[in-house]
Amino acid sequence: SPASPVSHHTQTPSHPPDDPARGVPTMIHILPRSTIGNVWKIFVKTSRVSTRGLASQTAGHTNRSVLVYGGAGGLGSGIVDTFSDAGWDTVSADFRANTSAKLTVALTPGQNWGENARLVCGVLQENKLEPKVIVNAAGGWAGGSIDAEDVSVIDKMIEQNLMSALTCGYIASKCLSEDGLLVLTGAAAIAEGGCSSGMVGYSVAKAGVHNLIASLAEPEALGKNRKVVGLLPNVIDTPANRHAMPDADFNTWTNPHIFAKAILHWAESGEATEKFPILENGRMYTFKTLVSGMNRESVSDYIDEVETAYRYELR
Repeated sequence: SPASPVSHHTQTPSHPPDDPARGVPTMIHILPRSTIGNVWKIFVKTSRVSTRGLASQTAGHTNRSVLVYGGAGGLGSGIVDTFSDAGWDTVSADFRANTSAKLTVALTPGQNWGENARLVCGVLQENKLEPKVIVNAAGGWAGGSIDAEDVSVIDKMIEQNLMSALTCGYIASKCLSEDGLLVLTGAAAIAEGGCSSGMVGYSVAKAGVHNLIASLAEPEALGKNRKVVGLLPNVIDTPANRHAMPDADFNTWTNPHIFAKAILHWAESGEATEKFPILENGRMYTFKTLVSGMNRESVSDYIDEVETAYRYELR
Protein backbone atom coordinates (compact mmCIF):
# COMPACT_ATOMS: atom_id res chain seq x y z
CA SER A 1 0.00 0.00 0.00
CA PRO A 2 1.32 3.58 -0.64
CA ALA A 3 3.26 3.30 2.56
CA SER A 4 3.36 0.25 4.76
CA PRO A 5 5.99 -0.37 7.36
CA VAL A 6 9.47 -0.76 5.95
CA SER A 7 10.70 -4.32 5.84
CA HIS A 8 13.70 -3.86 8.10
CA HIS A 9 13.12 -2.42 11.59
CA THR A 10 16.27 -1.30 13.33
CA GLN A 11 14.49 -1.29 16.67
CA THR A 12 11.07 -2.00 18.15
CA PRO A 13 9.15 1.18 18.97
CA SER A 14 7.52 1.69 22.34
CA HIS A 15 4.55 3.12 20.44
CA PRO A 16 4.71 1.38 17.06
CA PRO A 17 3.49 2.49 13.69
CA ASP A 18 0.18 2.97 12.12
CA ASP A 19 0.93 0.69 9.06
CA PRO A 20 -0.41 0.87 5.49
CA ALA A 21 1.46 2.06 2.33
CA ARG A 22 4.80 2.24 0.52
CA GLY A 23 6.52 4.81 -1.64
CA VAL A 24 5.59 7.11 -4.49
CA PRO A 25 4.40 6.15 -7.99
CA THR A 26 5.55 6.60 -11.58
CA MET A 27 2.56 4.94 -13.21
CA ILE A 28 -1.01 4.32 -12.15
CA HIS A 29 -3.03 1.34 -13.40
CA ILE A 30 -6.71 1.76 -12.62
CA LEU A 31 -8.72 -1.46 -12.51
CA PRO A 32 -12.40 -0.83 -11.74
CA ARG A 33 -14.37 -3.75 -10.38
CA SER A 34 -16.05 -5.81 -13.08
CA THR A 35 -19.61 -4.66 -13.84
CA ILE A 36 -21.95 -6.95 -15.83
CA GLY A 37 -18.98 -8.80 -17.21
CA ASN A 38 -17.07 -5.71 -18.33
CA VAL A 39 -13.61 -4.89 -17.03
CA TRP A 40 -12.06 -1.55 -17.95
CA LYS A 41 -8.34 -0.94 -17.86
CA ILE A 42 -6.94 2.54 -17.75
CA PHE A 43 -3.24 3.20 -17.86
CA VAL A 44 -1.90 6.51 -16.65
CA LYS A 45 1.65 7.52 -17.55
CA THR A 46 3.17 10.88 -16.64
CA SER A 47 0.41 13.46 -17.25
CA ARG A 48 -1.63 11.45 -19.75
CA VAL A 49 -4.94 10.12 -18.42
CA SER A 50 -7.41 7.85 -20.21
CA THR A 51 -10.95 7.86 -18.83
CA ARG A 52 -12.53 5.26 -21.09
CA GLY A 53 -15.53 3.58 -19.46
CA LEU A 54 -15.41 5.22 -16.02
CA ALA A 55 -17.38 8.45 -16.28
CA SER A 56 -20.74 6.74 -16.75
CA GLN A 57 -19.98 4.33 -13.91
CA THR A 58 -19.18 7.00 -11.34
CA ALA A 59 -21.35 9.93 -12.43
CA GLY A 60 -24.00 10.90 -9.90
CA HIS A 61 -22.34 9.25 -6.92
CA THR A 62 -19.73 11.86 -5.98
CA ASN A 63 -21.44 12.92 -2.72
CA ARG A 64 -20.92 9.44 -1.24
CA SER A 65 -17.46 8.59 -2.47
CA VAL A 66 -14.26 8.14 -0.46
CA LEU A 67 -10.62 8.03 -1.58
CA VAL A 68 -8.39 5.93 0.67
CA TYR A 69 -4.69 6.48 0.04
CA GLY A 70 -3.09 3.26 1.26
CA GLY A 71 -6.38 1.42 0.73
CA ALA A 72 -4.90 -2.08 0.52
CA GLY A 73 -2.98 -1.90 3.81
CA GLY A 74 -4.16 -2.93 7.25
CA LEU A 75 -5.80 0.37 8.18
CA GLY A 76 -6.86 1.25 4.64
CA SER A 77 -8.57 -2.09 4.03
CA GLY A 78 -10.66 -1.62 7.16
CA ILE A 79 -11.75 1.82 5.98
CA VAL A 80 -12.60 0.55 2.49
CA ASP A 81 -14.63 -2.35 3.91
CA THR A 82 -16.56 -0.16 6.36
CA PHE A 83 -17.47 2.46 3.75
CA SER A 84 -18.33 -0.19 1.15
CA ASP A 85 -20.66 -1.92 3.62
CA ALA A 86 -22.35 1.45 4.24
CA GLY A 87 -23.06 1.86 0.53
CA TRP A 88 -20.33 4.34 -0.35
CA ASP A 89 -18.34 4.33 -3.59
CA THR A 90 -14.78 3.48 -2.54
CA VAL A 91 -11.56 4.34 -4.36
CA SER A 92 -8.35 2.71 -3.16
CA ALA A 93 -4.95 4.12 -4.16
CA ASP A 94 -2.19 1.65 -3.39
CA PHE A 95 0.58 -0.54 -4.78
CA ARG A 96 -1.69 -3.54 -4.96
CA ALA A 97 -5.36 -3.94 -5.72
CA ASN A 98 -8.06 -3.96 -3.09
CA THR A 99 -10.85 -6.04 -4.59
CA SER A 100 -13.32 -4.70 -2.03
CA ALA A 101 -13.01 -1.21 -3.50
CA LYS A 102 -15.17 -0.10 -6.39
CA LEU A 103 -12.10 1.40 -8.06
CA THR A 104 -8.45 0.57 -7.46
CA VAL A 105 -5.59 2.89 -8.39
CA ALA A 106 -2.48 0.69 -8.36
CA LEU A 107 0.70 2.67 -7.78
CA THR A 108 4.34 1.89 -8.62
CA PRO A 109 7.37 3.63 -7.08
CA GLY A 110 9.23 6.43 -8.77
CA GLN A 111 7.77 9.91 -8.76
CA ASN A 112 8.01 12.55 -6.05
CA TRP A 113 5.00 13.36 -3.93
CA GLY A 114 3.93 16.35 -6.02
CA GLU A 115 3.91 14.39 -9.27
CA ASN A 116 2.01 11.58 -7.58
CA ALA A 117 -0.55 14.01 -6.17
CA ARG A 118 -1.16 15.57 -9.57
CA LEU A 119 -1.57 12.16 -11.19
CA VAL A 120 -4.15 10.93 -8.69
CA CYS A 121 -5.90 14.29 -8.78
CA GLY A 122 -5.97 14.10 -12.57
CA VAL A 123 -7.64 10.69 -12.44
CA LEU A 124 -10.35 11.99 -10.12
CA GLN A 125 -10.95 15.08 -12.24
CA GLU A 126 -11.06 13.17 -15.50
CA ASN A 127 -13.67 10.87 -14.02
CA LYS A 128 -15.66 13.74 -12.48
CA LEU A 129 -15.10 12.46 -8.96
CA GLU A 130 -15.22 14.84 -6.02
CA PRO A 131 -14.76 12.60 -2.97
CA LYS A 132 -16.70 13.51 0.13
CA VAL A 133 -13.86 12.01 2.18
CA ILE A 134 -10.13 11.60 1.55
CA VAL A 135 -8.19 9.49 4.04
CA ASN A 136 -4.44 9.06 4.24
CA ALA A 137 -4.06 5.52 5.58
CA ALA A 138 -0.46 5.33 4.38
CA GLY A 139 2.49 5.25 6.72
CA GLY A 140 5.33 3.22 8.12
CA TRP A 141 7.76 2.88 11.00
CA ALA A 142 11.48 2.27 11.32
CA GLY A 143 13.99 3.22 13.97
CA GLY A 144 17.22 5.05 13.34
CA SER A 145 19.31 7.73 15.06
CA ILE A 146 20.72 10.88 13.51
CA ASP A 147 24.26 9.40 13.48
CA ALA A 148 23.26 6.16 11.75
CA GLU A 149 25.51 5.02 8.93
CA ASP A 150 22.50 4.47 6.69
CA VAL A 151 20.48 7.67 6.81
CA SER A 152 18.18 6.49 4.01
CA VAL A 153 15.77 5.22 6.67
CA ILE A 154 15.15 8.86 7.66
CA ASP A 155 14.30 9.71 4.06
CA LYS A 156 12.00 6.69 3.94
CA MET A 157 10.11 7.70 7.07
CA ILE A 158 9.59 11.23 5.80
CA GLU A 159 8.47 9.91 2.41
CA GLN A 160 6.07 7.31 3.78
CA ASN A 161 4.52 9.40 6.54
CA LEU A 162 4.86 13.10 5.75
CA MET A 163 4.94 13.08 1.95
CA SER A 164 1.89 10.82 1.78
CA ALA A 165 0.06 13.36 3.97
CA LEU A 166 1.15 16.20 1.71
CA THR A 167 -0.05 14.18 -1.28
CA CYS A 168 -3.50 13.83 0.24
CA GLY A 169 -3.54 17.50 1.24
CA TYR A 170 -2.85 18.55 -2.34
CA ILE A 171 -5.52 16.19 -3.70
CA ALA A 172 -8.00 17.56 -1.17
CA SER A 173 -7.29 21.15 -2.20
CA LYS A 174 -8.14 20.30 -5.81
CA CYS A 175 -10.68 17.47 -5.68
CA LEU A 176 -12.39 17.20 -2.28
CA SER A 177 -16.07 18.15 -2.34
CA GLU A 178 -16.95 21.60 -1.03
CA ASP A 179 -18.15 20.23 2.32
CA GLY A 180 -15.69 17.32 2.36
CA LEU A 181 -13.44 15.88 5.04
CA LEU A 182 -9.69 15.21 4.86
CA VAL A 183 -8.35 12.71 7.41
CA LEU A 184 -4.60 12.43 8.08
CA THR A 185 -2.87 9.88 10.32
CA GLY A 186 -0.52 11.12 13.00
CA ALA A 187 0.80 9.32 16.08
CA ALA A 188 -0.38 9.58 19.68
CA ALA A 189 3.08 8.99 21.13
CA ILE A 190 4.61 11.84 19.13
CA ALA A 191 1.75 14.22 19.93
CA GLU A 192 2.26 13.44 23.62
CA GLY A 193 5.94 14.32 23.43
CA GLY A 194 7.20 10.79 22.99
CA CYS A 195 9.86 11.67 20.42
CA SER A 196 12.91 9.45 20.60
CA SER A 197 16.44 9.90 19.32
CA GLY A 198 16.26 6.24 18.31
CA MET A 199 13.50 6.90 15.77
CA VAL A 200 14.32 10.38 14.61
CA GLY A 201 12.92 10.02 11.09
CA TYR A 202 9.56 8.73 12.29
CA SER A 203 9.33 11.37 15.00
CA VAL A 204 10.11 14.23 12.63
CA ALA A 205 7.69 12.92 10.00
CA LYS A 206 4.74 12.51 12.37
CA ALA A 207 5.39 15.87 14.01
CA GLY A 208 5.27 17.31 10.50
CA VAL A 209 1.90 15.65 9.89
CA HIS A 210 0.52 17.21 13.07
CA ASN A 211 1.73 20.63 11.96
CA LEU A 212 0.22 20.07 8.51
CA ILE A 213 -3.18 19.34 10.08
CA ALA A 214 -3.05 22.65 11.95
CA SER A 215 -1.98 24.50 8.80
CA LEU A 216 -4.71 22.99 6.61
CA ALA A 217 -7.35 23.80 9.22
CA GLU A 218 -6.83 27.52 8.59
CA PRO A 219 -9.75 29.00 6.62
CA GLU A 220 -7.72 29.94 3.56
CA ALA A 221 -5.90 26.61 3.28
CA LEU A 222 -8.40 24.14 1.80
CA GLY A 223 -11.12 26.72 1.21
CA LYS A 224 -14.90 26.41 1.03
CA ASN A 225 -16.39 24.36 3.88
CA ARG A 226 -13.77 21.64 3.86
CA LYS A 227 -12.47 20.23 7.13
CA VAL A 228 -9.34 18.36 8.17
CA VAL A 229 -8.84 16.16 11.22
CA GLY A 230 -6.10 13.89 12.50
CA LEU A 231 -6.16 10.31 13.78
CA LEU A 232 -3.70 9.69 16.60
CA PRO A 233 -3.31 5.91 17.03
CA ASN A 234 -1.23 4.23 19.67
CA VAL A 235 -0.92 0.87 17.90
CA ILE A 236 -3.19 -0.34 15.10
CA ASP A 237 -3.93 -4.06 15.06
CA THR A 238 -2.77 -4.93 11.54
CA PRO A 239 -1.02 -8.03 10.14
CA ALA A 240 2.09 -5.96 9.43
CA ASN A 241 2.34 -4.74 13.02
CA ARG A 242 1.75 -8.25 14.40
CA HIS A 243 4.51 -9.55 12.18
CA ALA A 244 6.87 -6.79 13.32
CA MET A 245 6.08 -7.26 17.02
CA PRO A 246 4.99 -10.89 17.53
CA ASP A 247 5.51 -10.82 21.31
CA ALA A 248 3.36 -7.74 21.96
CA ASP A 249 -0.01 -7.75 23.73
CA PHE A 250 -2.38 -7.49 20.75
CA ASN A 251 -5.38 -6.96 23.02
CA THR A 252 -4.20 -3.41 23.69
CA TRP A 253 -4.05 -2.62 19.98
CA THR A 254 -6.90 -0.84 18.21
CA ASN A 255 -8.80 -2.60 15.43
CA PRO A 256 -8.77 -0.70 12.08
CA HIS A 257 -12.59 -0.78 12.00
CA ILE A 258 -12.73 1.49 15.06
CA PHE A 259 -11.00 4.23 13.06
CA ALA A 260 -13.15 3.47 10.03
CA LYS A 261 -16.42 3.69 11.97
CA ALA A 262 -15.39 7.03 13.45
CA ILE A 263 -14.54 8.45 10.01
CA LEU A 264 -17.82 7.13 8.59
CA HIS A 265 -19.77 8.75 11.43
CA TRP A 266 -18.03 12.09 10.89
CA ALA A 267 -18.65 11.87 7.14
CA GLU A 268 -22.36 11.14 7.55
CA SER A 269 -23.17 13.23 10.62
CA GLY A 270 -20.33 14.84 12.53
CA GLU A 271 -22.48 15.28 15.62
CA ALA A 272 -21.42 14.05 19.04
CA THR A 273 -22.99 10.77 20.18
CA GLU A 274 -22.47 8.35 23.04
CA LYS A 275 -19.83 6.56 20.97
CA PHE A 276 -18.23 9.32 18.90
CA PRO A 277 -16.97 12.82 19.72
CA ILE A 278 -18.09 15.77 17.61
CA LEU A 279 -16.26 16.55 14.37
CA GLU A 280 -14.17 19.71 14.76
CA ASN A 281 -11.98 21.19 12.04
CA GLY A 282 -8.28 20.89 12.90
CA ARG A 283 -8.80 18.57 15.85
CA MET A 284 -6.59 15.51 16.41
CA TYR A 285 -8.34 12.53 18.02
CA THR A 286 -6.46 10.02 20.18
CA PHE A 287 -7.50 6.37 19.76
CA LYS A 288 -6.66 3.90 22.50
CA THR A 289 -7.62 0.39 23.54
CA LEU A 290 -7.56 -0.61 27.20
CA VAL A 291 -7.76 -3.98 28.93
CA SER A 292 -9.46 -4.13 32.32
CA GLY A 293 -10.91 -6.53 34.87
CA MET A 294 -9.27 -8.67 37.53
CA ASN A 295 -8.34 -11.27 34.94
CA ARG A 296 -7.97 -8.81 32.07
CA GLU A 297 -11.20 -10.21 30.66
CA SER A 298 -12.60 -7.09 28.96
CA VAL A 299 -11.40 -4.69 26.27
CA SER A 300 -12.60 -1.13 25.70
CA ASP A 301 -11.89 1.23 22.80
CA TYR A 302 -11.81 4.98 23.25
CA ILE A 303 -11.63 8.08 21.05
CA ASP A 304 -10.24 10.64 23.43
CA GLU A 305 -12.45 9.95 26.48
CA VAL A 306 -15.46 8.63 24.56
CA GLU A 307 -15.93 4.86 24.85
CA THR A 308 -16.70 3.54 21.37
CA ALA A 309 -17.03 -0.19 22.03
CA TYR A 310 -16.91 -2.69 24.85
CA ARG A 311 -16.01 -6.36 24.49
CA TYR A 312 -16.51 -8.88 27.27
CA GLU A 313 -14.03 -11.34 25.86
CA LEU A 314 -10.48 -10.70 24.78
CA ARG A 315 -9.98 -10.83 21.03
